[in-house]
Amino acid sequence: MPQSNLNLFFKDPKTPKRIPNDFSVLYLLRRDVYQCMGIDPNTGCKTGNQAIWPGVMAILAGIDLLGKFYAGSDDIGQAGPRFRDYIKKYFNGIGPQDHETIYQLRNALLHSFGLYSKYRNNVYRFILDQNLSSFITHTPPDKYIIDVRKLHCKFEESIDLYYT
Repeated sequence: MPQSNLNLFFKDPKTPKRIPNDFSVLYLLRRDVYQCMGIDPNTGCKTGNQAIWPGVMAILAGIDLLGKFYAGSDDIGQAGPRFRDYIKKYFNGIGPQDHETIYQLRNALLHSFGLYSKYRNNVYRFILDQNLSSFITHTPPDKYIIDVRKLHCKFEESIDLYYT
């Protein structure tokens, strides 16, 4: 891919959007995530509005998108492996069990618009919260608390690592 296309794809979402212009899907998605998380993408300042669930859904869809590029494939039936492989490679500082937890959160929100997922013999009941001490807290047998702010940070850090 030419460098100009790479620069366009990975364009910093804090760069103001000037119309008419070319924008990548990732750039637009990241700007939407910032807005959903209550952050003005142009200034980085907090706004009075949040839409956390759509923001988390966009983050998870963004991981799907990046996973396709990382795998070099969009083959049907391979979303799980692509998603997990991207997380394993670019989400630093999380444990192996967390790869599956984030994937199950993706399935719960994107397929059911809910906070429950069942995979094989494991049940995942999710709670989304903000500004916690841990990124993912598991309370056996099936409760998982996810810090959505940390998820957003991990997502943004992963993009920087992937681009590098």
